[in-house]
Amino acid sequence: MKRTPLQSSAVVSAAYDPSNETLELEFSSGRIYQYAGVPQGAYDWLLRAPSKGAFVSRMISDRYAYRDVTPAPAEADPQDLAEALRASIRARHRNKD
Repeated sequence: MKRTPLQSSAVVSAAYDPSNETLELEFSSGRIYQYAGVPQGAYDWLLRAPSKGAFVSRMISDRYAYRDVTPAPAEADPQDLAEALRASIRARHRNKD
């Protein structure tokens, strides 16, 4: 789903899939949740609400089943970390000379 940026300090973006009534919200914390069974009207109201965070708290959070779909952070490659450390040490030695 392609999320739409929102003017809100709590809810960064929102997307809606009418084919399965799924609302996806990205919060300022970085967490992304999908809410199931949300009618199109609720999404439309969210987009017009003056306070997106208050609307989500009042009309979405406790009313619809949700799941966390936040992507897991990519694991760093140990080889890349080792090379970065070596480069840092080399740069430090060059700066001392």
